Amino acid sequence: MSAGSLIASAVAIIMIVVAAYAVIGGTLVTAEVVADAQSDQVRQQEARLHTAIAIVGHTIDAGASTLYLDVENTGSETILAFDEMAVFTLAGGSAPVYHAYEDGGGSGTWSWLSIEPDTVHPHALDPGEVMNLSVRYDGGAPEWAQVTTPNGVYDSAYL
Repeated sequence: MSAGSLIASAVAIIMIVVAAYAVIGGTLVTAEVVADAQSDQVRQQEARLHTAIAIVGHTIDAGASTLYLDVENTGSETILAFDEMAVFTLAGGSAPVYHAYEDGGGSGTWSWLSIEPDTVHPHALDPGEVMNLSVRYDGGAPEWAQVTTPNGVYDSAYL
């Protein structure tokens, strides 16, 4: 009888060690995932902190229903993902209208035309460079425009 209780005790201890190992392993994996997420969030916030843009000029071609905006990168972070940028316009007191990025698209879209000077990283908006973009709109000419970068930094201007 004493051998049976000894074996049962040994099996119970082994099961406790295995369960503790699983719990500790899960805790370590969770801690690693949380640390990676916090690190990514810090990097994203630093990039956002160093991103700044300014609408420095505009032209409206009413005949072609096109608004041309000059956007300068006044921060220290390069802006790359133009297809993730957002452009909004407002005309006649109506709600703001979202314009999707589409190179050479029709009404309701925007595309970039040029970047000056574009010598360091071609087709990227580096600090100090100015991007000329065209916004195709419906209806009346916009009175206000907003350009938003992929990380949420924006500038708006009355036209």
